[in-house]
Amino acid sequence: QVLSSNALIPAALPPHLVAVFAGATSGIGEATLKAFVKFAVSPRIYLLARNTVSAQCVVADCHAFNANAEFEIVKADLSSVREIDRACDAIKAKEQAVNLVVMSMGEYTCSVSPEGLHLFMATVYYNRIRITQNLLLLLTHASLTTPLARVLDVAGGTKEGPVDTSDLAALHIPFRSLCGHLLSMHTLALESLADQAPTVSFVHDFPGAVVTHLYGSLPRWAGVGMRMLEMMLRLLERWVCVSIEECGERHVFMSTSAKYSPIEGKAVGVGLIEGLEASYPTENVRRCVYSVNWDCESAEQHVTELLKGMREIGVKELVWEHTNEQFREARSGMNL
Repeated sequence: QVLSSNALIPAALPPHLVAVFAGATSGIGEATLKAFVKFAVSPRIYLLARNTVSAQCVVADCHAFNANAEFEIVKADLSSVREIDRACDAIKAKEQAVNLVVMSMGEYTCSVSPEGLHLFMATVYYNRIRITQNLLLLLTHASLTTPLARVLDVAGGTKEGPVDTSDLAALHIPFRSLCGHLLSMHTLALESLADQAPTVSFVHDFPGAVVTHLYGSLPRWAGVGMRMLEMMLRLLERWVCVSIEECGERHVFMSTSAKYSPIEGKAVGVGLIEGLEASYPTENVRRCVYSVNWDCESAEQHVTELLKGMREIGVKELVWEHTNEQFREARSGMNL
């Protein structure tokens, strides 16, 4: 069904879609970009990347799939709020609408960024939300004029856990304990953005066990263990892992299928093929955020109940206020 839906993209979606990819010079992001380029008709793609040499290599590979794809590499340190703002300003200066934003970047370290943010959180959480926030008006405009306006946040949908409201910045949470805290912040922050843009849909997904070279920047004590895990996964890849190619295809499906439609408007993407049903958003019909597992299915009830409970005690608002305060402090240098 994933492949069948993706095959409809050239006919169902218009040419010249505008997409923004952050973190697509390797791994899952690269696989998703290449899969998207195979199906999209003459897309225009902005590739946010710190390493422009790697980005140029990816662009060259993509042109082998689709010679009509246009690319612009926007050099940016994806751990810096100010750099993200500058990169998004460059896009906004050239575009009136953005159809798709795909974010998969990460900096797997426990150190602190030059702006005073937990470096892991800066790339995996804060600046993904910042990119979406900066481009929200362009996404909204796309939703009013085209059949696609979507954000794909590749992190850990369906794996949300309790949020430690006493340490939202995670400066004192052990690295191994970040997962549930961080992933709920993703989903709740996306819900706050969805409140402002009901004609745009947001997908927070877990990509599954995918063998990639993620661990080069981990601290030694963590990196050795994770590299051993990577070696084991490579040995068992055929049986327990999602191939990088399949992962890319699934992310294109999540980026384009009407399975993840917005709550309002007509920017639903590729229509549901036979046998497919619409997914359930994280809060019934009130907003269009989807927490999605590797198999493209929505979160189980215990996750939605957890999120509901946190909303009821105001955690969503706390997360949103904290996130914007971190943006203000990073831009002003107050975190230093």
